Amino acid sequence: MGMDAEAHDSAAAKRERIKAISRTVHSIPVEEGGQLRPPRPAPEPLAKEERRVMRGAVALGGFGALALGFAAGLFAGRRR
Repeated sequence: MGMDAEAHDSAAAKRERIKAISRTVHSIPVEEGGQLRPPRPAPEPLAKEERRVMRGAVALGGFGALALGFAAGLFAGRRR
């Protein structure tokens, strides 16, 4: 029975030490390197013209990949 009480007291003491450290860490002011970080800068949104060009380039790339696959299929079929 004595060993269980010692283990319980030891675990409780450990939890209290962890809580005390946590309170100390979280109470550091932000200017001195506390927990809060400055927000990340948001990426600038693309202009409508850039979006349209990008969409066209992706569409052309997809069409090119399909055409290449189709041509490869025709070529492989003729070789048999």
